[in-house]
Amino acid sequence: MIDEFMPDGLYLKQLQLGPMDNFVYLLGAEGWKETAIIDPAWDVGEALDLARRDGRTVTHAFISHHHRDHCNGLLPLLERADAKVFAGADDIQWMPEDARADLTALKAGDVVEVGPLRIRAMHTPGHTPGSTCFHLEPGAKETDGALFAGDTVFVNACGRCDLPGGDVELMFESLRRISQIGDGVRLYPGHDYGDLKVSTIGRERERNPYFAMLGSLQDFIARRMRPRA
Repeated sequence: MIDEFMPDGLYLKQLQLGPMDNFVYLLGAEGWKETAIIDPAWDVGEALDLARRDGRTVTHAFISHHHRDHCNGLLPLLERADAKVFAGADDIQWMPEDARADLTALKAGDVVEVGPLRIRAMHTPGHTPGSTCFHLEPGAKETDGALFAGDTVFVNACGRCDLPGGDVELMFESLRRISQIGDGVRLYPGHDYGDLKVSTIGRERERNPYFAMLGSLQDFIARRMRPRA
């Protein structure tokens, strides 16, 4: 779990599920039952059972992008929970067909409230056209904020741009905007691909090689699109 990086006043659980080291998150405010699940995939039942044991109700679901390893638990979720589901507008056409009618499209800047929490959609294309990071707005302190980054930013890395719908130039612009978020905001990635399970925007600005290349689009393209071994 993520106790070292647990902001005050939050209920936050990080579950590592499935064969691709995915992170699924449960997020809510302490003292409130309303809870969001972020990227419902793989064994969604495990996440729902954890929420139930903690006396919470999953009322919202957020999907960072349409790749199946981030939403293959959507239909099982809807069978068990009366949850409102949100995803980036440009990715909904690729979501599971049986679930599209239940999806609410998010545009950049849209805010969804989960209890007293305000979660702002940050459209961050590059990995997919509709990739969306979910920015939990800070409370009294900058470090109260959090960014659930899906496959846009990992610890020490960023998402691939060579899959269908990927765009390396859009990824470059998305990372530039993310790099301008306050240093103390916690970064929660979509996969366990780094040396930490949770980081901060400030740490990534210092150590993430892709952030270091944000001054040169050509350098970024050359590294990000380098053939995989």
